[in-house]
Amino acid sequence: METSSKKDLALGFLGELASMRPDRLQDIIRQVVGEDLAAIMFGYSKQVMEAAPDKQLENASSLMILGYLIRVHEQGGIPPATPPV
Repeated sequence: METSSKKDLALGFLGELASMRPDRLQDIIRQVVGEDLAAIMFGYSKQVMEAAPDKQLENASSLMILGYLIRVHEQGGIPPATPPV
């Protein structure tokens, strides 16, 4: 998938989220993520945010990226590490 397609998909979904009813979002989270995984992600996010409360914006952005990387990992899309030369 091309970068621009990923960007377009992300922007489109973020737009949907902005106008989504909270109960619909909760249903999606329960169905797609599951309550156990959501609780783990919440706990980790809380830990990160409490460790550096002065960097909330940077941490929120990093957490979104980590969430995306978790999804890519689930799909087997993380390339193996290359050993240093």
